[in-house]
Amino acid sequence: MSNHITYISRKQAQEFLAKFTKALKSPESNPLLFQVYGFGGVGKTTLLKQLKQTHELQADFAEVSFGLTAGIETPLKLMEKLYELLPKPTGLWQRDFLPKPDPFTSLYEQYQETVYKLKTEPVQGKSVDTEQQNTVKDWLELGTATLLATGAGYLGDHGTALSLGLDATVKAGGMLSDASQALKPTKERIQELLQQHPATKNDKELQELMLEPIPKLTHAFADGLIQKAQKHKRLIVLILDTYEKAPSDIDTWLWQYLVEDTTLKSYPVRIVLAGRRSVLEKQSWRKLQQDRELIYEQQLDEFNKEQTKEYLQHIGITKSGEIQKIHKATKGLPYYLNWIRREKEAGRDIDFSRGNQAITDLLLQGLNAKQKQIVQLAACCRWFDRSLIQHLMQKQGIDFETGVHPTIDCFDWLTKCDFVEFVQGHYQLDDVARNVFRLSFFNEDRTRFRETHELLATYFEQQANQEVSPDRPDPEKYNNSDWRQYTAEFLYHALFARRDEGQRQFLSYLFASRYLKQIEVVMIPFAAVIVEATVENYHLLPDPTEKFLKSITLGFLFSWMTLPKDPAKYDINYKNWTGPSKEEIEAALKPCFTQVDFLKDGLGKYAGLLYKSLRSNPSQQRDLLHRATEQAEKILTDTYPEFSSSLFLDVSDSLYLLGEYKEALASLEKGLAIKDDFPKGWSNCSVLLMNLERYEEAVSSCDKALAINDQYPGAWLNRGTALINLECYEEALSSYDKALAIKDDFPEVWLKRGEVLMNLHRHEEAIASYDQALNIKPHDPDTLSSRGLSLSLLRRYDEALANLNEVVKLQPEYPLWRANQGIVLARAGCYKDSLASCEKALELQANDESGHYGKACYFALQNDVDLAIENLQQAINLNPSRCRREARKNPDFDSIRGNVRFQALLQG
Repeated sequence: MSNHITYISRKQAQEFLAKFTKALKSPESNPLLFQVYGFGGVGKTTLLKQLKQTHELQADFAEVSFGLTAGIETPLKLMEKLYELLPKPTGLWQRDFLPKPDPFTSLYEQYQETVYKLKTEPVQGKSVDTEQQNTVKDWLELGTATLLATGAGYLGDHGTALSLGLDATVKAGGMLSDASQALKPTKERIQELLQQHPATKNDKELQELMLEPIPKLTHAFADGLIQKAQKHKRLIVLILDTYEKAPSDIDTWLWQYLVEDTTLKSYPVRIVLAGRRSVLEKQSWRKLQQDRELIYEQQLDEFNKEQTKEYLQHIGITKSGEIQKIHKATKGLPYYLNWIRREKEAGRDIDFSRGNQAITDLLLQGLNAKQKQIVQLAACCRWFDRSLIQHLMQKQGIDFETGVHPTIDCFDWLTKCDFVEFVQGHYQLDDVARNVFRLSFFNEDRTRFRETHELLATYFEQQANQEVSPDRPDPEKYNNSDWRQYTAEFLYHALFARRDEGQRQFLSYLFASRYLKQIEVVMIPFAAVIVEATVENYHLLPDPTEKFLKSITLGFLFSWMTLPKDPAKYDINYKNWTGPSKEEIEAALKPCFTQVDFLKDGLGKYAGLLYKSLRSNPSQQRDLLHRATEQAEKILTDTYPEFSSSLFLDVSDSLYLLGEYKEALASLEKGLAIKDDFPKGWSNCSVLLMNLERYEEAVSSCDKALAINDQYPGAWLNRGTALINLECYEEALSSYDKALAIKDDFPEVWLKRGEVLMNLHRHEEAIASYDQALNIKPHDPDTLSSRGLSLSLLRRYDEALANLNEVVKLQPEYPLWRANQGIVLARAGCYKDSLASCEKALELQANDESGHYGKACYFALQNDVDLAIENLQQAINLNPSRCRREARKNPDFDSIRGNVRFQALLQG
């Protein structure tokens, strides 16, 4: 068969080619990115071939096709592939004695080498511990998966368009604040690792690269392209075909980093996109175009009658009647006209006796009933291989060996069809043919269409179960790439076949894959059905399923970051564009949680209950967490102790935030009983013990954490806090100093260190410590309040009041700040204002001890023993250990310290 492509020029194509040629001659004054778009089969790929032929003597091309080219799933992989496709240095350049280093290759190799070292080389000791492994794994997955928050921008920490600012400190309440360390966001953990790891700790530039690889490697990629163009004295053209299949993170990377944030426009480098939809349909691209005019786009339509006639005459079809019939049947679509050309070149006759026949019938012309059935079955598959076709034939009662042809089996016959292509190790129908055959199948027999997808869902579920037995632990399944692939295909077909059950199965895998950080299991089927539903506006999904997927789309795309977060404790901040609000995202997640009760027992239900609890009122939260614990008991396994332990640790975290400290501790202890070499677990255990006022045990828990990893600053912080509660101030100070020796930019430690120094009456040193904290975290209310209290003890009242006034302005509804303001005013002799501040604290929250404690200081400073003791008693009733500890060291009570009743209060 001939590979010759008949090219018929159209005005749209001529304008596109002319504009592109002009841009190559004068880059600075012309667009950087060129897009040709139109529905499937309209001739986009043919136009790209014409463009390449036109400029092959002046330009080097790197071309990829999404869905066809392997290994381009992320921005980094795409850059690597495009770079690989460009010509390598030859001739004199290759023999240069001092060749200019390639900016992208060298930086990318450095990045990959460092990732490898972070994965395999420990911060200290002989082996990489679990915490380091998890930190690197979470960071790398965050950098990929969070980019899936589609269309408009990135989620996460890689210098991206959207960041989730999560509070890493949980307050337990009290006089001066009792900030205890909770689980930190991934970015903070990787920062700590980079500052401590031998491969990165002495290299600030390398740390910056690892924290923000996408923007830095993109700049290096652009610089490398420019260098190649200048060195070769040739144009560079990057072609991204079938762009409608490009992942969302690729689309965001393209507009935000490569197009907007580099200087490529001024150099002989151009980008060409071909896809079914205009990129300017998206707000982010439109804003970029409004600001910079970097994009030229051209829509291609089907051939008109004259163009169809010209094409057909080129291939030897000249009879006017036949031409009219062909145009009517093909609607002038180049894909179908090219199919007619291939049929003619192969010597096969085409019957156009019915001029208005459907194009499906035209493509299926000459096929018998079984052959047509096989094509329709194959069209239901995203991909197929011999085993799958053999299975389908068996289920349909068709003889695999001779069912469609006496000499070749069904699979070999199918793969020889013109519309079948081989992509990434599998066969598939090309997009246009698949759309046509699927739609015809659906319209002919919807019941059989659904049954076919049910058959395929069952097949892939069986394949997944053969790969990893259903009774094996979930981590074993999700760690197996073949299992993930088969399960993704199972879910895809289940969505078409199973209606409500298909939705629930999808949700179960969504929750489980998020928990185990393997989002491809659900992203692959979700992306496939969404693209299929929107590109051609087909409605092949069951109506309830289509409505369900549309309702959760926004929530799903942001689910990687938002599902495990309490909506009250995360914020979304966009850069350079306006995206969906947190409320819109959470509203789109709600339909996911309504079905949690109907999910089958297992990891999906456990994770669904856990995530739903974050969005429920306290009484519902307790019930959901208890049910999550029941699920954890069912799925824990000795084979994967870290996974099993995390099930209980995560429930413990949620119970802690509810203030259910005993239950949280019980859950945490279950987790640590399964896996006890987890320093963060022991450190968190100390926090719970402190909230239960079991301070000696809290110190012991920290010691266990530090015995596993003595370079864990959070454990030193919590140890110091427990020692403060035991009034072991010198030992607490030593713990804080050890934390700072590991991590000197830890504001919570500087704050707590200042509080210890204040209790030791070393007020100047305390203020210096607070200043260090404020240098790292300016305007922090806890630190400003503590600093103000220390200043007042040095009689620097104006400075002290300035700090407290700022805190009250920052958080006017928080009673502790009003009470501390009242204490400072009393020390300054401003008794009327002091009392008003303390009363305001009680007005804000009557059951908070701070207002009563402030009034006790107010009366003690005026030698009013009875009222001072009365208010101190009320404060102690609300928070005994805190108030007694504070009163023992507070000089405000010096005038009544010898009083018997005061001493009795302190003793309890």
